[in-house]
Amino acid sequence: MNHTYRAFGLTIQVPFACPALTPASPAADAADVVVRERPVPGRLSARRSGDASWDAAPGKFLLRGGRRSGRFLVEAGTVMLERNRECDEAVLARHFTDQVLAALLRHRGLLVLHANAVQTPDGVVVLGGASGAGKSTTLAALLRRGCRMLSDDVTALRPGRAAGVIEVVPGASQVHLTQDAAEGLGYAVSPAQLQPWRRMKTAISARDSMTGQAGRLRALYVLRPSGGEKVVAARVAGRDKFLALQECLYGPMFAEEHPALFPLMSAVVAAVPFYRLDRPASRWSVDEVAETILASSSADRVR
Repeated sequence: MNHTYRAFGLTIQVPFACPALTPASPAADAADVVVRERPVPGRLSARRSGDASWDAAPGKFLLRGGRRSGRFLVEAGTVMLERNRECDEAVLARHFTDQVLAALLRHRGLLVLHANAVQTPDGVVVLGGASGAGKSTTLAALLRRGCRMLSDDVTALRPGRAAGVIEVVPGASQVHLTQDAAEGLGYAVSPAQLQPWRRMKTAISARDSMTGQAGRLRALYVLRPSGGEKVVAARVAGRDKFLALQECLYGPMFAEEHPALFPLMSAVVAAVPFYRLDRPASRWSVDEVAETILASSSADRVR
C-alpha cells in the first residue's frame, strides 16, 4: 500500500507508513518523489565516503538498513528500496525519515543542516550544534512557549522568492528527547519508548505544534555545552559565519557539489545573524536558553 505525505516542500509517496510525516491532502498534486521498490546493490562502486551502514558519492547515497529494514538508493533525485525478508515497516520509516530524506533533499539542491528549526513570533530560528548540545531540548522548550515546530535533526533551507530571503521548510513532526529532558519539560515517558539507536531518546509527537508553511529564517544559533555558570550568546561575524555553517551541514559534501550550493550558503551567511550560544553543562538551563533566543531574535527583528 502506498502512502502520500508532505515534507520539506515535497509531496512524497512511499510504500510504507511514516507516522512522523504529515499526510498529504486528497487534493494534493502528483508526487514529486515516489519511492519505488527495485533491486538495490549492496555497495556503491564509486564510493567516496561512508561506514558500515552507508556509502556516498557525488549525487549518490546508499543506505544498508540491516536485517529489519532494507537497502535504499538515492540517485538523481529518485529513491529506490529493496526490502530485506524480515523488514519491519517502522524501521523502514525511521531510516527513511532520519537519513534517506536528508540525502534526497541535498540532491535536489536544498541546504541540509544537522539542526532543528522553530517558528518564533519574530521568524524562524535554526538551532545547530554537535550531538548532545541541547538542540532538541531547546526546541521542545520553545514549543512549550507557543512557538511552532518546523523540524528536528534534519533542517532544510532554500532561497525565498524575494531577494535576500532564506526559507526553512517544514519537515517531520517529532522531537527526540532523552528521558531526563522529556520529564524536565513535563512529558510523560515510559522506558519502553526509549530508542537505543538514538542514544536512548524517545520520539515525542509535535503534530499539534507543527506549522505547515515555510518560514523566513531570522537567526541561526550554534549551541555548545560549557564549563561556565551562565548562558552566553555571542554574535558571530565574518569568516567565522562560514565555519559555523559548515559545522551544521548534514552528511558529507563533496567538492563537486560545492559550486551548486555555494550561492545558497553565501546568501545564508549574508542575510542571517549567527550566534554561538554557550550553556552550562553542569545544570538545567534550558529555560534560560529559550528565553535568550527569544529575546535576541526579537532584537534582531527590530534592527
